[in-house]
Parts: sequence; structure tokens; C-alpha cells
Amino acid sequence: MKIGIITIHKSPSYGACLQSFALWKYISSEGVDCEIIDLHRPTHIDFKKSDRFLPMRQEHLTFKVKVLTELFKLKDKLLAKVHLSPLEKKYNQFNEEIKYSKVYKGVDELYANPPSYDLYVTGSDQVWNPQQAYCIEPYFLTFVNNGGKKISYAASIGLKDLLSEEKEKFAQWLESYDAIGVREKSAQELLTSFMNKPTTLVLDPTFLLDKESWLKESVLPAVDDSYILLFSLFTPSNILNFAKRIAEESDKRLIILAPNRREIGNGGILVNDAGPREFLGYFYQADMVITDSFHGTVFSMIMEAGNFFSYIAPNNRRGSRIVDLLSLFQLEDHLLSPELKETAIELQSHQIDLSILKERIKEERAKSISFLANYIHE
Repeated sequence: MKIGIITIHKSPSYGACLQSFALWKYISSEGVDCEIIDLHRPTHIDFKKSDRFLPMRQEHLTFKVKVLTELFKLKDKLLAKVHLSPLEKKYNQFNEEIKYSKVYKGVDELYANPPSYDLYVTGSDQVWNPQQAYCIEPYFLTFVNNGGKKISYAASIGLKDLLSEEKEKFAQWLESYDAIGVREKSAQELLTSFMNKPTTLVLDPTFLLDKESWLKESVLPAVDDSYILLFSLFTPSNILNFAKRIAEESDKRLIILAPNRREIGNGGILVNDAGPREFLGYFYQADMVITDSFHGTVFSMIMEAGNFFSYIAPNNRRGSRIVDLLSLFQLEDHLLSPELKETAIELQSHQIDLSILKERIKEERAKSISFLANYIHE
């Protein structure tokens, strides 16, 4: 049995990086020959555009977005000629553990010479989000031409609804799948609203590895005092000021994990050079986590942070994945109000019973493993 995974990988994003590693690591640990299909996206400096395979919603790619994308790619090319940043080196070192297929610099190369596997797996993250700035058709495995089986594991759409033409495409592309596993209840409900094929709700791949497995991959920070960890995707001022206030009220140090920031003012310690291994360590040692990230919420659970609270901004259209996750583990009271009006005393009144949470994760993990086992052990 040889298995190929297509997912969002080699990304300078903690969540994308760790989820792709987790699915590959788990399947490989089952004694199966497994690799990630190394399809490059526009963020890769050697990416080749296609005239045929285009983003589904090109109108979302505004002129400003297109210009910024090209500027970032130019910056990366120039930096690559000089040296990699310490953060990029950490990501690359972490990704080196994974086994990959040959490189496909663009979608045309993949369809011209697709890899051959017994089982093809569409991995997790927002692989089926039509708003992606690249063609998502390959993530529906339409390049498979050798009769290999197809499944998805924890695929995410990231939207509450699709356009009518997108529904037609999705239904057409998913018709040949042997099994469809999705990450969010909202995605399951959306797909079943226009398809007859059954879908299964499974956990994000990061849950396939337990805390002990992730600790083996972690680098623990050299922090003596107890601390509150803020991990925000873009660290807007409202959540930053909220975290600073909670830390002050709690008389605790605040550590701000924000690789995109260069300064955060007074009231916290900025960490902007943490790689995936350091990311894991900061969550493991945190007394409390405040986050607006899906995977920030996930790793607060997996690494058993002392406590955690998730925030969904009013303009966040992808917040349903956090709501679904909290609901699954009966932690709805760990969702912060849109106004961020809570006090430290109020947060401390919502303590997590780790023994109950661990048991729930164990039960859901068993269901997800059972779903995979039906196909990876054939």
C-alpha cells in the first residue's frame, strides 16, 4: 500500500505546517508508505502559473491583493539569494522530516505527470475554500488517472455557503470519492445539502497525535514565571489590549506569539521568531491561552494549557470552525464575547476539567482513526 496526501503544506503558518505533518506522521506510523504530494502554490518562489487551472473566485483577487502577492514573491526571491531568516530556517528544518513526492511547480505539471498511489487522500485545512488565491481543483483529486481509491480526511470549506456553480463542480468532483471526511459540522451540512454521498465528521489531523507525541517534537521556552499566551493571526489592537488587561489583572506575564509583528508596545513580551517546535512548547507551558486562531484553539486542548479562551471577531466569516470545535468538546463557555468585555475573574471562573477533556478527545480520536483505518490498512 502506497498513499499520497495532497494538502496545504510547506506553508509559513503554524496550523498548516502542523496539520500536514500530523496526517503524514500518523499514517506513516501505521507502517504505511506515505508521502505528501509536493504541489507548489503561488507563495512558493518557483510556482508556475497556469492558463487553464485558475482560482474559482477570481473576483476576490483584487488588484491590491495581486500586487501584494507579487511583491511578497519578489521579496522571497531576493531573500533566498541572500539568506533565509531564522524563522524560515525553523520551518524548513521541521518540514524536512516529512517524505514528499517529486516537486510539481504548478498544476499543469501535476496533471501532465501525476504520481501513482494505491490511495489518494485530500488532507485537511481549507483545501476546498473557493476563495483561495489558487486553483483548488487538484485538491479534489481530479488528476488521478490510475484507478486508485480516493478519500478526504478533515477537509474544510471555510465558508457557510457556496455559489450554485461551485456546488455543481463540488458534486461532480466528489462523485468519484470512496469516502468523504470533513473537519467541521458546517461543512458536513453544506455538502449534504446538495449531494447524495455520505460524509463523516472527523477531527483535525493534529488530534491524531497525542500530547506525548507532540512533546517529542517540541522545544520548550526558557520561561521561569507562569504566563498568559496570546496567539493571534494578525494581532489586532482590540485582542492585544484585552490580553494585556487580563495579564495585568491576573498579575501574570504576557507572552505574545506574533511572527508578523515587529513591536507591540508596553505590557507584553513579543516572540516573533518561534518556529513550529517552539510554538508547541509555548502552548504546553502556558497557564492560559487567548487566541483567535482555529489551531490555537486546537493546540490549547492537545497540549493541555492551563486554560484557554477563543475569540471570533465580528467580521470573521470563517469563525464557524472554532464554534464547531468548541461545541464538539462542550466548551462553548470558552468563547469570548465580541466586545471582549470579560474580566480576569470571570475567565478564572471557567476552569477546564482536563480529565473530562482528555477523555472526550480520546473518544473522538478513536472515531477518526477508525475512519482512516478502513482505507489505509486495506
